[in-house]
Amino acid sequence: MRYLYALFFAVFSHAAMANPTFPTLTADDLNGVSHTLPSGLPGNPTIVFIAYKQNQQEDVNTWVYGLGLDPYTGPEFVELPVVGAGASLMRGFIDNGMRSGITDTKLRERTITIYQNVSVVNNPLGFSGRDDIRVLVVKQNGEVVWSTSGAATDAGMAALRAAYASAQ
Repeated sequence: MRYLYALFFAVFSHAAMANPTFPTLTADDLNGVSHTLPSGLPGNPTIVFIAYKQNQQEDVNTWVYGLGLDPYTGPEFVELPVVGAGASLMRGFIDNGMRSGITDTKLRERTITIYQNVSVVNNPLGFSGRDDIRVLVVKQNGEVVWSTSGAATDAGMAALRAAYASAQ
């Protein structure tokens, strides 16, 4: 009997991890507009880039430029810098710094800074750590249909394109 419970738990746990759900978060974009995610994502689906450190922008850019993403046309995408709850005391300084580097208001609209603990984002998605960016395809109901970590590769971009197309 114990074996059946263990088997049931293992199967149930695996199924839960196979289809993670994006957590509900409320945060402001760099234009100061509040968004409740995932229902407030700009598209259904949306490509979501999660970064944890400033130097990870280079990895995000490998995807954005490699996929030819344009804030005015094409697939919808957002960048979610997760800077942590402790940084909320410096929110104005951090947001102004990011705004100074992003002058296009449409790109600012797509940068939504998360001032919450990393675990609030990572745990529901089955991620750990902050060493790599995360790239996801997320529907507005929170369903994560595809995800990976790290800088773009040709295989990764092909897989993302296929996942995005099939989620439409």
